[in-house]
Parts: sequence; C-alpha cells; structure tokens
Amino acid sequence: MVPVAIEGCNQGTEGGGPRGGSISLGLLIDFIVQRTYDELTVLAELLPRKTDMERKIEIYKFSARTRQLFVRLLALVKWASSATKVDRSAHIMAFLDKQALLFVETADVLARVARETLVHARLPTFHMAAAVEVLTLGTYSRLPAVIRERLVPPPPLTPAERRSTLRALAHVVRQRLTTASLPSDVRNLKVENGRATFTVGQEFSVSLTVMGDAPNVPWRLLDIAILIQDNETGEGKPLVHTSQLNWLRGVAQARLAAAGLSGALTALRFFCRSLSLELLYTQTLRLCRDRLARHLQVDRYIPGQKLQVSYWRELGCELGYRLIVGAEGESLCVWHVPALAGGERVAAALTPHAPSMERLLAHTVHVRSRQRLNDLKVLLNDLGVECSVGGWPCSLACSVVAPCLRAEQLLVSVGAHGGRLRARVPAYPATPRMPELAAALAATDRTLVRQLLTQLRFWLVARRCEKSLQHLPASVCEHLPFLHGPDHPLNKLSPDRLYVTLHRHTDHILVVEMKEVAAGGTATTSCSSNTGSACSVALAFHLAGVRRCTPDECEDESSGTTSNTPATARAYLKLHSLVELDTFTLTHGPFTPLDTPGK
Repeated sequence: MVPVAIEGCNQGTEGGGPRGGSISLGLLIDFIVQRTYDELTVLAELLPRKTDMERKIEIYKFSARTRQLFVRLLALVKWASSATKVDRSAHIMAFLDKQALLFVETADVLARVARETLVHARLPTFHMAAAVEVLTLGTYSRLPAVIRERLVPPPPLTPAERRSTLRALAHVVRQRLTTASLPSDVRNLKVENGRATFTVGQEFSVSLTVMGDAPNVPWRLLDIAILIQDNETGEGKPLVHTSQLNWLRGVAQARLAAAGLSGALTALRFFCRSLSLELLYTQTLRLCRDRLARHLQVDRYIPGQKLQVSYWRELGCELGYRLIVGAEGESLCVWHVPALAGGERVAAALTPHAPSMERLLAHTVHVRSRQRLNDLKVLLNDLGVECSVGGWPCSLACSVVAPCLRAEQLLVSVGAHGGRLRARVPAYPATPRMPELAAALAATDRTLVRQLLTQLRFWLVARRCEKSLQHLPASVCEHLPFLHGPDHPLNKLSPDRLYVTLHRHTDHILVVEMKEVAAGGTATTSCSSNTGSACSVALAFHLAGVRRCTPDECEDESSGTTSNTPATARAYLKLHSLVELDTFTLTHGPFTPLDTPGK
C-alpha cells in the first residue's frame, strides 16, 4: 500500500526550498553581523569613559559573547546539510501514528457492531412473487403497498359518512361531558359538529373534542376565542396577539392533559382575569394622562392580582377615597375605602367582556355622591327643609321656601372629579353666598347652615317680589337713605325688608317686612293662604310717609338723628309716619265672599 500524505503535514520541496517555520541562512548571517557591529559600536563609545581594568573586562566579555555566537552559527551551518532527511523522517513517523489510530478506531467500531447491532439483525423475507416475475417475464409490475399508503391520498368521505361520523363523535363528546367534573358556573356549553364549545362568563370561549371513544383518551383543544374587548385600546386591534394566543393554546392543552377540563378552564380564567386587570390599569393611566391628572392616581398595581386607584384627592380625607379591583375566587371584585353602601351596584358596572375604568369610576362616584347627599338630606330634614335625592348626576333638591317652584329649588350636587359639594339655584345663577353654603354643608355646621338657608329664603322671596312688581309703576330696592331717630319704629322691624317706591305717590313708601315662620305657626306669606312651616316666610306690610330733604335742611337735625345710608348720599328721606297694613282687610272688601269650610 502506497503511503498517503497526512493532511496538514507538507514535506519540504526538493532542492532544499524554504519550509514553514524556517529562515534563510543568509538573512540569519546578516542579523548576526549587524548585532556584532552594533555591540562593537556601543563598546567603542563607552570604553573611553572607563578605567583600564574595566576596559579589559568589557573587551573580554564582548569577545567571548561574539565567539560563542559564531560557534553556534558554524554548528547550524554544518547541521543544515542533513536537515532534509530529519524532516522527512518526522513526517513519516507522524503518518504512521495516524494510520495506527485509524486501525484501532476501525477495530473498535467493528467490535461494537458485532456486540450490539448484529445481535438483533435479521435477514429480510425474500419477495418470492417479485423474484418469479422478474425471472420469468423480465419485468416488475407490482410495487410495495407502503408506497401507495404514503403517496396516494385516501378517498374523501362522502357527505353521508361525514354526517354519521360527526353524529357519532358528538355522542361520544356528550358521554364524556356527562361523566366529567365541570365547575359549577360552567353551564353555557353547546355540542355541535363533533365539538363542545364552552362560553365562560363572557370572557372566553373554548372548543374541545376527543380523538377516540376510549374513556382515557385526552381532550383535544381546537380553538380559543378571547371575548374581552376595548375599542379605545390598541387602535381597534385584538387585545391578544396571535403569538400569545398560540402560547395560550399550548398551555391549555398541557393543563388538559394534566388536570382535565377544570385545570384548563382555571388557567384560561386566570389569563382573562389578568388581561382585564391590565386593561383597567391601561385605561386608568390614559385617564390620568389625558383628563384627570389632578384628581386620579394609581396607588398600587400587582399584575394579575390587584389594582388600587385613588379618586377625589382634593378632599384630603384621612383614609382617602380608594377603589380596589382584585381577584376573589374566579372573578374580579370591587372594594371601596371607606365602605360604600350599595357597592353591589358598582360591581355590576364591571362587565367581564368589556371592562371600563371610566364606567366603573362613574358608577362609584354616583353611588358615593348619593350616599353623601342622603346624609345631607337627613341633616336638612332635621332643619325642616323638604329634600329629595335623585337624577344622574345625583343631586339633592331642597325646597327652601314653601311653596317652591322647581326652578327656585336649591340644588346641591357633588363634583364628579373633585368630590366637592356645589350649591346653586337654577332660576338665579348669581345667587349670593352659594360657596359658603356648600362649605357649611360639607362641614355639617348646623348653625351656619340654618343661618345661610334663612338668608337664602329671604333672598328668594325678595326676588319674587321684584318679579311681581316688574310690570307695575313701582320700584323695589333693599336700601334707602332714611333719616330717623334711634327709637323710631322702623328700627324695630326685621332687618330683612324691602322698600317699594311708588312712582305716582312719591311721598309714600311700602315697607315689606320678612320674617321666618316657626313650625306649626300660621302667617300670611307670599301665597294667598299657607299653613306655617319651617320653610315659610311671613310678609308684613307697612306704609311709610316720607319727605325728601337735602343735606342742608338736615344739618340741624343730624345731631339727634341717625341714618342707615352711607355718608355719600346727597338726598335723604325723612320718615314722619309708619302705619302697619292689615292684609286681610285690604284684600277682603265689604262685599267679598268668604269660602268657609263646611259650607
């Protein structure tokens, strides 16, 4: 056998050409001569500075070093003539070592085949029919059946066979569902076309089937559809990506094989619950970023477990108003801090298929506002004010005066964003002291609330008087520059009064005195007949005779008189008479019929 050159081991070229890892002899001699010359030059420069003994020592060292170097060069030149033979011998030895290794490895492989593989080896059964056909006819017309089974597709099922197969498969699925243990809340299922479709809590639907009629055949997952959706999140795209859905199918199939139907449904419930919490968290962040940055805040979020949101942050409550959405059992639940009566109505707003934080907050604020307004209703009822709570947004309608028009009612509402109380009268947008009344109601200061309600009641009656006289030749005002003494009867009247100046009778003024009627009393009010209540206002009328005077005419009388007008008034009205009018006598003449009860 001719030896084959080992790969990677290149023999030297014929004629002593340069080999890998070698150097030219001429180049080596140049290097040695250059080194000797450099050392000699350095020695010539340094010797004049040394003593005679040091010069001798340095010259001796240089001579010995140079002699040893050239001796080595001479030995190398003598050895180079036989270097080619040594090189070839080394290559031959390496090739022989490699061949020996190949022989050893071949022997090992053959021994392993003999001990392991050939023990179970059997000769195939000879195909006699094919051999006879080839030997007699000289051709071969039959192929193995395995080729047809693998290459030729089977004929499709007929429609009748397909219907019967699906009917039988549906029967098997119903039988498996009858014997399977399903969760108590999973009852919305449909068996059709050989598959069972579960729709769980408007969160997801899953389709299952079986691949045989044996009782131990595992369920096969066909399809999963996530029913949770939000049109504002993801720009209309599905909330669950296709890759996530494929991963979820794999997890559900693994749980089906390990824990059965209940395990797979539990895994899908947990995924949908985590998806709903993530969706609520995303919606809350969007609300904080876009509109409610000063009123809404995410306190804590644990993925898949709990979301805690604070609202009405301007109120400064010690506990704070918080909304907690978390998992309880298999579904999401809502907790409120402080505790909220009627929280089940808020939980109903958290729909499984379309969770919305904005809708949940709106229902929470509505129920919380209704609770606060009901507390205010109890307070105002104790003060004798008739109230009713209703509407959306929720508001507290208070009949401050009796009778009271709907537009004259005091409406107290709760700000949806900040949670602060707001008070207003629809008929009069510029009603005075409304912020003070709202603050008093928020602080439940009964004394201040009673005082402000009384002032509001008188103010509304004054506005009624103005409307009653707006088409008559008269003017209504709350202050006039009167000039009278401290003991004048006008000072004994109620401080809440109106002055009606008659355009055709300038020397007479009608003084309208307003008094609050105690509960159970009877008084003449702005209504023709009214039984007294805590919201009633009694009107007493006085006719005052006045005389106009200038400041010069009043100088002599100023020392003993007082005036309820500023010092800047240029004309005064001096009272010389004040007569109280009997409203019953004025409105019932001698021939006025009286409607007496019982007649």
